Amino acid sequence: MVGDHRGHCVVTVPDVLSQLFFGAKVEGAGAIFARFAGIGIFALGLACLSSRARASHRNAVLGLFVFNFGVDILFVWVGVATAVHGVLLWPGALLHGVIATALLPQLVRLKIITLADGGEGRAGNGPG
Repeated sequence: MVGDHRGHCVVTVPDVLSQLFFGAKVEGAGAIFARFAGIGIFALGLACLSSRARASHRNAVLGLFVFNFGVDILFVWVGVATAVHGVLLWPGALLHGVIATALLPQLVRLKIITLADGGEGRAGNGPG
């Protein structure tokens, strides 16, 4: 749970944390790397929430999804809103988007996220 808060802080306010720890601001690509690390810490915190066998698997899938989706959003934001572009930025964004999309069926199967049908159409929920 503590990792979740640290990751959230690193993603949202890397300059403040850098100033508090090192007495200097994060500049250039350092801010992007700080946000990348923050997403990883946040996702790791989610993946480690529970130690029960079934919940552990669900949290691991959720952590992987959050990491890949978060990094995909970060890379797309960097590509669109900043002047920092490398040759692997867009392939990396595409790869993380594909991985996040591939994890969606697992999230639905493990009932981490539900479809918008409100539970209708599942076995045992309809009229007799």
